[in-house]
Amino acid sequence: MEDIMSGEMEILFSLAGRMHVLLRREINRIIDVEWMCANAAYAKEVIKLARTVDSDELHKLADRVEQVHPKFLRAEHLADYITPMAESKYMTTLR
Repeated sequence: MEDIMSGEMEILFSLAGRMHVLLRREINRIIDVEWMCANAAYAKEVIKLARTVDSDELHKLADRVEQVHPKFLRAEHLADYITPMAESKYMTTLR
């Protein structure tokens, strides 16, 4: 399991590095590559920024980062985190 995570982090780091280079070239914006790998909220903001730029390569990189970032919740894992709500006894009738 650790090897898989390590491999994902290497891929993520290289994707973030590539995004750093392209963002610097396209809009003269510098990002923190290490922080992008460590912090999902920062990564999401960088992805939003990358999608505002008219660059197909940046858009593809943003999609790929979303796929490999270990701190993003994936659709297949969402069911584990969403608890079903108990039905309220007052939802359909008055007391």
